[in-house]
Amino acid sequence: MNPITVSVCVFTYNYEKFLAQAIVSILSQKTSFDFEILICDDCSTDNTLTIANNYLKDHPNKIKVLSNSINQGGTKNWIRAIRACSGKYIALIDGDDYFSSPYKLQKQFDILESNEHYVLCFHSVDEKYDDAPELNKHVEFQKEIYTLADFMENGWFVRTSSTFFKNGVIPKEIPEWVHEYPYRFDTILHVLLCLHGDAYNIKENLSVWRKHKKGMSFWLMRDFVKNAKQKISLSMQLNAYTNNQYNKQSKRFQNNEKTILLFYLLRHFKMWKYPLVFIDCLLHINISMFFKFFKGKHHGIKSA
Repeated sequence: MNPITVSVCVFTYNYEKFLAQAIVSILSQKTSFDFEILICDDCSTDNTLTIANNYLKDHPNKIKVLSNSINQGGTKNWIRAIRACSGKYIALIDGDDYFSSPYKLQKQFDILESNEHYVLCFHSVDEKYDDAPELNKHVEFQKEIYTLADFMENGWFVRTSSTFFKNGVIPKEIPEWVHEYPYRFDTILHVLLCLHGDAYNIKENLSVWRKHKKGMSFWLMRDFVKNAKQKISLSMQLNAYTNNQYNKQSKRFQNNEKTILLFYLLRHFKMWKYPLVFIDCLLHINISMFFKFFKGKHHGIKSA
């Protein structure tokens, strides 16, 4: 048996409706190398684990299933999965998304193989809404090369299903503070990686990011204020981790998030419920961004 070149981590939690499509899209990849699939289930309460084990029976030399006896949260599940990978490279995908091109893994492999300075490769995605197809769109990113400064200024924007990176780059001993952010390891991972090199953006839509009511992004947005405060807190923590080398970028990110939060509080008449948060946001407002919101224009942060 040839050595594994790419390990594909599939993260699942109650994705029985979507998992089969995700697995088939990985099995359909056309590559010049061998790859493995690690399905990492975080104690699903539906038939997700059963579906995963059925595919394991059909592909015992290709698929591994890791399951948790209790729900660990996204960060611990991700770290466990990444540590179990044996490939030179690691690709990530949530179990409710899928690869839309059979050459996705090969294209990302070729990029990282061609330039040792790249530690991360990502790409454009199709964003599809199960309950509101009229909102479907292509998510593209402006630049070809992204540095650590870009991630510090923009925060999260690389979708999980597009993430492909070098194994062994992030530290074996993950900082303890990481576990204070149980569902934000995607943001943290990109910073940990780009401490050691740059990221390359393939300007092609090679996967689908599915938006639905059981998805993590929908769950996090149920408490908009808490979500925003956690993103700001994480930005401060990441800047401290880099020895405050990216104060300007980190501050711009935090002020942008506070501007978004300010607009939310005003729009939903919640400034009286969160008076201190409201005042803090008002003092750090990004005027140009606020007026883009006010005029109904997309702020564009996630377009990076």
